[in-house]
Amino acid sequence: MTKNDARLGAPLTNAERREQARQQAQQNRIAAQRKRRSQRVAAVTILALALTGLVTALVVTFLQQRDGDAAKFPEARPTVGGVVLPRAADPVHGGVPVSAAGTGVAAEDGVTVHVFLDAMCPYCGIFDRVNGADLEELAQEEGVTVVYHPVAALDELSRGTAYSTRAANAAGLIADQAPEHFTAFLSALFAEGTQPQENTPGLSDDGIADLARSVGVDDDVVARFTEQGDQGRTFAGWAAAGISQIPPNEEGKPVTPTVTIDGVRWTENFTVPGALRAAVEAARG
Repeated sequence: MTKNDARLGAPLTNAERREQARQQAQQNRIAAQRKRRSQRVAAVTILALALTGLVTALVVTFLQQRDGDAAKFPEARPTVGGVVLPRAADPVHGGVPVSAAGTGVAAEDGVTVHVFLDAMCPYCGIFDRVNGADLEELAQEEGVTVVYHPVAALDELSRGTAYSTRAANAAGLIADQAPEHFTAFLSALFAEGTQPQENTPGLSDDGIADLARSVGVDDDVVARFTEQGDQGRTFAGWAAAGISQIPPNEEGKPVTPTVTIDGVRWTENFTVPGALRAAVEAARG
């Protein structure tokens, strides 16, 4: 029998009790240290998550404030006389007239409706979906000219892709090279499910090209959407210059959408179906 075997079941000596107590105390210290470490890790994790949330909130707030400022129209803008215009555009105001005589041709007399739209503007999308078909039908009637101004005012709301300019430039090239598809392309830009939301990159160049093809624009015209001129893309200057033609609102600011009927801003609710049509027909008499 070994010494250890002889000790089994025997009372502990004072030395053994002290050793046992020492070992138990050490285990308790280790357990306490582990608990404290776990609590510190949890506290640091919670703090890190809180700081991350705070930083995220601050960044979002900053971007919203920045984008809100960017939504304002730029102060310095080119003039219509200083930019390249699509062949279908009027040389005085730069808009593209549409009448029963065709795109690029104004009616000899009658009422003239100017419409200013930005492809990124959500209210412009609502406007076109409510009134676009009426305007196209009115433009086919004698004595009515609808003048479209695709403008680039909200480039800063497309995360650096200059979507408003790219979309308006494509509309300008269509007005220049394939005017028969101009109004159909504008409506396609604003169609529900197609028009991008603010603060997104917008449609890619390929997406804009596909949209143009979907309304019948030939590939040789589509291929020119990304061509560069002295002012960037071919009609980028034209898209910016159109802003200067927008009559200011009650606060003295140009906004989109804006409609004028025979030079007078139309201020009724554009979300009411038929309201704009009735106003144009009343002006025509």
